[in-house]
Amino acid sequence: MIRAVTFDFWGTLYTEGDAEAARKGLRAEYARNFLMGLGHEVTAQQIDYAFEIVWNELYHEYRTNHVGYGADDIGSGLARAVGVTLGGDDAVRLGELVSAAGREQPPMPLPGARDVVAALAGHVRLGLISDTGYTLGHDLYAVMEADGFAQLIEQFTFSNQTRTTKPEVRQFHHTLHRLDRGPEESVHVGDLEPTDVAGAKAAGMRAVRIVHDGEDPATIADASVERIADVLDVLRGWGLGCGGGPDAAGRGSLSSGPPPWRS
Repeated sequence: MIRAVTFDFWGTLYTEGDAEAARKGLRAEYARNFLMGLGHEVTAQQIDYAFEIVWNELYHEYRTNHVGYGADDIGSGLARAVGVTLGGDDAVRLGELVSAAGREQPPMPLPGARDVVAALAGHVRLGLISDTGYTLGHDLYAVMEADGFAQLIEQFTFSNQTRTTKPEVRQFHHTLHRLDRGPEESVHVGDLEPTDVAGAKAAGMRAVRIVHDGEDPATIADASVERIADVLDVLRGWGLGCGGGPDAAGRGSLSSGPPPWRS
């Protein structure tokens, strides 16, 4: 019996969308204006180069050491890359401004993602486990709230808050602990083999991998699909919505009808 499902954010529920270029431009604008407001002369080219440097540094820590980073790391890194030293509060503020661009020029839900989450709500406990980039957890939450996801998901685990990234087992176990569910009765849905799938399997969960066009389909996941809408059929095959257990009491079996937020 499946009693909890956790989701990845990027590439699973959301895509960069058409606003990616505008989001990058807004980040650069915010960063440059902030530093110039403190009296530092910074060119647009320097800012663009700084974002590349910082991303390479943070991505290395993320992939190699599984370290999550926060607003302070983003802000201090960007300033350092243009030859400026910022105090703690200013570094945090700069990082938060950069993150806010992701809320103001938001990513887009993948087709069918909301319907899947809404169909599961009330039948199982739901969580999100996301590694964050320049857009931090509180802004990703705001995006999901505006799109009707946040009201359906009970636990949000963001790497900038835990300072740990997938595939570390603690990211999964922390989420399941907050959901009061065990790994053996839980499933994680994500698109990245080395983080989502490997991490979930190491944590003792079942894994469903979403394989996008052009990606290597080889996987150790328990199931793979091409569209998130197909995840419901996989979960039904594993016993979801078949009655029994406290989540199903009085609710009947899992329905693929209109999600509750549309009623």
